[in-house]
Amino acid sequence: MSVKSVGFAIGNLRARENRLLKVADLNTLSAAKSTDELAKMLTDKGIGSSDTKDVPLLLSEETQKLWEYITENAPDMSAFAPFLYENDFHNFKAVLKGVVRGADYSSLLILPATVEVALLERTVKEKRFDLLPEFMRAPAEEAYSVFTKTGDSQLADCILDAGLMTAQLKKAKEIGNAVILKLITVTVFYNNIKAALRAAKANKTAAFLDTALTETGVVSKKAMVSAALVGEEKLLELMSKAVELGGADAAEAYRRSPAEFEKFVDDRVITAAKKCKYITVGIEPIVGYMLARKAEITDLRIIYSGIKTGQPTEKTRERLRELYG
Repeated sequence: MSVKSVGFAIGNLRARENRLLKVADLNTLSAAKSTDELAKMLTDKGIGSSDTKDVPLLLSEETQKLWEYITENAPDMSAFAPFLYENDFHNFKAVLKGVVRGADYSSLLILPATVEVALLERTVKEKRFDLLPEFMRAPAEEAYSVFTKTGDSQLADCILDAGLMTAQLKKAKEIGNAVILKLITVTVFYNNIKAALRAAKANKTAAFLDTALTETGVVSKKAMVSAALVGEEKLLELMSKAVELGGADAAEAYRRSPAEFEKFVDDRVITAAKKCKYITVGIEPIVGYMLARKAEITDLRIIYSGIKTGQPTEKTRERLRELYG
């Protein structure tokens, strides 16, 4: 990665950062009287590519535009691999269930990804798991076996989710960038905790927990399994020990409501990402911008859902995530 190419990319990025949504923008959008009005407001802001009243389509197009910008401007795409792995594993879930059930899954796919959809399809149809990159191979084969033999889609999903988290953390360590490693560590730790809390609530077995959870580098997998077998409160006590990741505040948020906990986790990622803005030479500002835009799109989905279901505007605004700017 050359200093010149990084400098050009960051110079281009700063102008885009100035166009990130502000709280006032979200307040205005959340006050829309209908989803049609929201769609018009979004297109007026240049969000999406189509002249449509379909808000989810506009947000999908905006996600595509974001990744096109990153692909064209980032000097080193390898730094984004841990984030793109989410799309790889999501797509494998869609392909696995679609192929086995004979159902159309094209609308469920998320791009870009590091693994081509055609390769995922061939893998499932031919049972050729050796075709996959190493980071996907074992969890994909195990999930396929479970799903085709038992039809247990929940367990298959948990196997793939655990595989994703393991792959993300391993790749972040290989990249050797402290900021990216911190972002992925926050994400993987809290995704493990979410899985453990769901399992504890459903009284899942130790075998299930051993499959669904991974090592995070924060608290041990063994400790999470043991805590989950006791119950949610024991898990919250364990989470509180993750001082550097705000574990005690996360536990209090969960005690108030699972929705507040989800918001806390998303906000924690953005808080970590904000450090990217102040790095002048490196890939970090582009990574930060990517996470900022993803957080905006999450907020816009929340606003859309609130308007569609008739939720009071103030309730919708309470659910909105922290902004990057």
